[in-house]
Amino acid sequence: MGPVDSHHLDIIRLAWSRELGLPDDALSTRPDADDRAVRVDDDTDTIRFLRLGETSALVGPRWAIERADGHTSEELTESATLLALTQDRSGRCAGPVVLAFGTDYQEPATGQPPLVSHEHDHVRQVEEACPPDDVTEAHLGDRDRWFTILDDAEQPVSSAGYAEFQGFLADVGVLTAPAFRRRGLGAAVAGIATDDALDSGLIAQCRSPRDNLASRALAARAGYRELGTYAAVTISRSTL
Repeated sequence: MGPVDSHHLDIIRLAWSRELGLPDDALSTRPDADDRAVRVDDDTDTIRFLRLGETSALVGPRWAIERADGHTSEELTESATLLALTQDRSGRCAGPVVLAFGTDYQEPATGQPPLVSHEHDHVRQVEEACPPDDVTEAHLGDRDRWFTILDDAEQPVSSAGYAEFQGFLADVGVLTAPAFRRRGLGAAVAGIATDDALDSGLIAQCRSPRDNLASRALAARAGYRELGTYAAVTISRSTL
């Protein structure tokens, strides 16, 4: 599995530049990760940090950007650093999450292809079988397209879905019922969703909590390449 090629990387950078409200070329012109792109937004209650390849960006109120100035991009990928910036403002950190991208079609499966449903009811059945934290992480209910593998009894066992992200990427989530994990079903259904996204002209994106090694391994098995880290800290609006 080689690196993401320059054309795909430019598209990923463009999508994230727009997500962060930056100029389209903001993530393409930085010579190193510590010469970060910055956008001051004094009305926001969220500080967002992105490291993507060798570039990075920070969006938030001016006071947060000034406090971050003495930190390297590597340090800002740590939730402890971001929370330290906001310790007097009741900060709550979401992340960091690892960003991985799928740009290649899956290898053709051997044997009989799985039975796949596109019904949201089947997604809900998989969610009902899973711990709440797993459901929240996958947030399949927020996706636009769904794919669920059904077993021989036509019961849903593993689901994936994606939503368009800034018109260029497909943000993919995966969820497998606990009784059916460690059988390759998650990677299989992720591959089905990824191929559909590529057919739609999108690059597939997977976000995994950095400490969730199982999620990251699943993405790797589905052909995704890790390329960046994203974290966000939300502060109490009363402290703005």
